[in-house]
Amino acid sequence: MNYMDSTMLAIGDNTQLFLDNLIVEASHDVTKTTHQPRKDPANPLIIKDRPWEHLPYFTCSNHVVLRDSQDGLFKCWYEDLIDHSGRKYLVEARVCYAVSEDGLRWEKPELDVHEENGRKTNVVIGGEDGIEQTHSCGVIEDRFPPDPSRRYRAIFSHYPPFEGQIRAAHSADGIHWQLETESVSFGNLGGAMGDAAILDYDPYSRNFITTCRPSRMCSPCLNPRNPMGPTNPGPRYPHDFAKQNRRRIFQAESPDMLHWSQPHLVLCPDDEEDNIDDGFYTMVQCEYSGIYLGFLNVFHRTSNHMDVQLVVSRDRKNWQRTNNRQPWLTLGTPDKWDQGMVASSSAILEVGDELFLYYGGCSCHHDYWIWGPREGLDHPEVTDPDLIRFGLGLARLRKDGFVSFDAGSVREGMMVTRPFSSEGESLIINAKCGGNGYIKIEVLDQYDEIIEGRSKEACDVFTADSTAHNVTWNGDGSLPVTPMSGGGDTIYPWKSQPQFRKLRFFMKDAELYSFSMK
Repeated sequence: MNYMDSTMLAIGDNTQLFLDNLIVEASHDVTKTTHQPRKDPANPLIIKDRPWEHLPYFTCSNHVVLRDSQDGLFKCWYEDLIDHSGRKYLVEARVCYAVSEDGLRWEKPELDVHEENGRKTNVVIGGEDGIEQTHSCGVIEDRFPPDPSRRYRAIFSHYPPFEGQIRAAHSADGIHWQLETESVSFGNLGGAMGDAAILDYDPYSRNFITTCRPSRMCSPCLNPRNPMGPTNPGPRYPHDFAKQNRRRIFQAESPDMLHWSQPHLVLCPDDEEDNIDDGFYTMVQCEYSGIYLGFLNVFHRTSNHMDVQLVVSRDRKNWQRTNNRQPWLTLGTPDKWDQGMVASSSAILEVGDELFLYYGGCSCHHDYWIWGPREGLDHPEVTDPDLIRFGLGLARLRKDGFVSFDAGSVREGMMVTRPFSSEGESLIINAKCGGNGYIKIEVLDQYDEIIEGRSKEACDVFTADSTAHNVTWNGDGSLPVTPMSGGGDTIYPWKSQPQFRKLRFFMKDAELYSFSMK
């Protein structure tokens, strides 16, 4: 079923991105470019540097960074694994806390929550607070808490053991946490779920959202005559849904963080377009300008690496791949701190004219160090714990800068929008021009007639670089809202036709990232 619908062209004041072609009616001599975020040269921003830390585990669902809506501080919760080299897999997991004023320089405050060897630490969940095994902990700020003690919410896995019991906790400050007395349940699955879950919050439905994986995701009925391997969930069976055992993305919703819907499948590797050994480990999702972005952590099992792809949705159910399914956040070059894996588990943050994407990285492979002894693998990471190093990184992107329409320097290009409805009375563009570049815009009504005074010739030419340029025509930036066409209908007011407008962008040696009506 086509996910696009005419109702989606009622754009209001939402910024229109070009991650899909919903708003595009026609284009000529322009191309679309997907822009990748730039890794900050100060990376890694957080690493193991405290005597009580064992293995800060910055990977695909084991850390989260958010910016507090009240005090503006950047706050990070990250997992610390204890005795990771003890060959008993993961003996204990707990959550530590760090804070930053600018998102670059981070402090690990020594708090009164958990002491170790007579010294205060930054451990906030796990240890001596009555909460054990806080693995894969997701944290979110509740913008509409039922009471101040629940301004922060968290869910996590008691893992190990392998039963995958999920628990929830709440906090007033993100530091002092209380375990919910009631267990978490997921539809008819109860509390048994996989160990990877990432939280988001839908401000429209006021529901909590989690992308998760049911505990039996990798345990279908396979052909018993094919070897299974000691840790592999089994051979892949392309085009056989009954034997689907690749990691894939499920989603559940809850109004209270305790009672979750039955997880439903939202994204699965394609048996032809994706590589046969690829799995979708986890996915962050967040609302941005009226659409939903997904940062998909893709695990390449044979190379044992992980990178991040960008996906997009209009409804949180139908997700579209971008960038030809290629990595959007890539591995570091050899000998870099993030050469082995990069993984996202935090929503993107708008900071000034930039977007901040925090990610986990490591110099090692995904699981050689975990499963190597059991499998008898011959690799240095199996025997040398010093090779297992994780950290928190930051990648930056221009505001709205995911995809642009680009025109070359020889021919003038054109992009025409579909007719859309909006009561906005000014046009704002996010664009960048080259040395001899320009953008001109004309505004049309629903009959494809140029609105008086808003022609290409009357447009004041844009030749600069701006994330929020107010377009003008002969110095006038207003776009008066005309009366609704077709008149009103007092009995059935929804039958009244809203005003529709179209835009024609003419551009040369320029990049157009977005537009909005304000």
